[in-house]
Amino acid sequence: MNRLIDKALLLLYSLGICLLMPADALFVSFFFLASACSCILEFSRQKCFSLIVLGSYGLLTIFFPQGILFCPLLAYDYLSAGLLSRKNLWVLLLTGLLFCYSVSGSSAFTVYYLLLGMVLGGILWFRSSSYEELSQTYKKARDDSFEYTLLLKEKNKTLIEKQNYEIYAATLKERNRIAREIHDHVGHMLSRAILMTGAMKTVFREPSAAEPLSQMEDTLNTAMNNIRESVHDLHDEAVNLRETAENLVADFHSCPVSLEYDISCPPPPEVRYCMIAVLKEGLSNIAAHSQAEQAWITLREHPGMYQLIIRDNGVGTGGAVPETHGIGLSNMKERVEALNGSIHIQAENGFRIFITIPKK
Repeated sequence: MNRLIDKALLLLYSLGICLLMPADALFVSFFFLASACSCILEFSRQKCFSLIVLGSYGLLTIFFPQGILFCPLLAYDYLSAGLLSRKNLWVLLLTGLLFCYSVSGSSAFTVYYLLLGMVLGGILWFRSSSYEELSQTYKKARDDSFEYTLLLKEKNKTLIEKQNYEIYAATLKERNRIAREIHDHVGHMLSRAILMTGAMKTVFREPSAAEPLSQMEDTLNTAMNNIRESVHDLHDEAVNLRETAENLVADFHSCPVSLEYDISCPPPPEVRYCMIAVLKEGLSNIAAHSQAEQAWITLREHPGMYQLIIRDNGVGTGGAVPETHGIGLSNMKERVEALNGSIHIQAENGFRIFITIPKK
């Protein structure tokens, strides 16, 4: 937009010469020709094409000197085309000779007027070029800043997810430690107290002591059952599906296994135990029957279900799995169906096990 304003100002400046000399048909023709050349050069800024257009216009001024009156506008296009360089000094020299030849018959005021117009064109070109350069620099800085912002957001998201997973893993380890402490210390002491109470009931047979000892034994048994349930609950919650899957893959040496884990929130304990059991059975089948060179495991969470896929590139059985499959596959099916899930097994070009378990 700035370039168009600059050209409009230079065109008006060139028309100012009409105040000193009459505008004939030739002057009007060059007005339209200079305007057309300037528009063409605005849309096509190739140096070779710009040189041809400006050279052709310059040749016309040899025969029609009135065309030099619009040199401020064409000087602006000359600078915009990037022709002012050491390689093109001959063009600048030739342009100067053409200008001197064309204004040789003009008055001194006209020459000074045109020279001032070319200086004005140079100033306008420098101002517009600086503005465009600053605008490009600003846009590049803005785009780079936006890109860096997106990268930082992605890194922050990754760091937060990693931190949350580490907190979750640390919580599970602490639950395991607490469960072991309760089992090893409190559970053993309660077991000892229950045995001592039974021994006391055997030694002291007085009727007055029988009822208190029975109550004490019932209380200790109730406490033992409650602690046992609490320990089991803590242990169930402390099972880390991702860590368990990674350990199973790391301990599997029959063939390379690729693990893709895409579950953000830990599944319920029953789903975790089901997937771990299926994983163990699936890896065991690959090692025993598949003769695979590569295996893939995918654990993925969808909005309404959990998905487990186990596949390999082994021999398979050449088609569908028969109805009378082994105990391992039957156990898989029973575990998945107990959670209202579905299991599909294919055995063509390797085994594939697809399991989906709906979320509650």
